[in-house]
Formats: sequence, structure tokens, C-alpha cells
Amino acid sequence: MSGLGAEIIAIEDTDTVGWVECATTIGEVTFQNIQTFVHNVLCELGTRSLSLLHIQVHGNEHGVQFGPSWVTINNFGTHQPTLSRLGPKFAGGAWVDLRACDAGQNLPLLRLFHSLWNVGIVAGRGRQSNLIDANLGNYQVITPSGHEYQSVMAPPF
Repeated sequence: MSGLGAEIIAIEDTDTVGWVECATTIGEVTFQNIQTFVHNVLCELGTRSLSLLHIQVHGNEHGVQFGPSWVTINNFGTHQPTLSRLGPKFAGGAWVDLRACDAGQNLPLLRLFHSLWNVGIVAGRGRQSNLIDANLGNYQVITPSGHEYQSVMAPPF
């Protein structure tokens, strides 16, 4: 972490995978849907700013799943009002590590998150293993300034 603010790991815990990840992670925030994701992250932050947010959810090349709801490029606008509540809490130069299988294959969706929160975004293009904290494919990266590239390693946060 760059020292700009708080680091939070947010884990969707409505299934077995989420419960196992919670058991192997210390200091995480759990959630069950988009509303509890935003609410619980904001409550955990309090008055602090956020420099690194890890979001551990299911994903595929089409989108990411927050409990029962999928966020895709087609329905992003529906979820934008709720998700935008996090925007003011990010410190300058902050990052979001989207830990979801194949989410890095959806560059248009990553661009939407980048634009909404004005942060760097990193997401794996292959299968995600949060138990070993790695993606089994390359990473798609959008830096806070908007530069886009792929890498075999996640950027240093």
C-alpha cells in the first residue's frame, strides 16, 4: 500500500467460496450485495480515505457478481448511483484490485469503474485464487492516470 489511506479487503460471503476466503483473510469487510458492499466499506473507513480496495467477488468475461446482482457494461448505469458513493472516499492515486475470475477480459467494464471512481484498476484475465492471492492469467491494468496495459504481475500498490 502506498500510505495514502486505508486498505480494505471486501469479500462477498454468500457462498462457500466467500466463507473460505473469509476464514483465510484477516481484517476483511464482508457483504451480501451491492448495497451492503458500499455501506460496509464506508462504515469501515469512517473518516479515513481509501488507498487500496480489494473486491473479492465472482466474475467472468461479461461482468462481476455482488451477491445476486451482476454488474456488466449493459447495467452499470443501474448500479452507478450506489457505487458512486465510494468515489469521494478514494485518496488521490488510489487503486481497486478486482479479484474476480476473468474480469480483466472486460476492458470496457474496467474503464467504467475507473471513470466512476477515478482510481487505478487491476483485474486478472484468468482464473482467480484468492486463497493464494493470485490470478492464473495476465493482469489487465488501468493506472490512476488512465494508462492501460497487460502484465504477468499485478502492479505494486
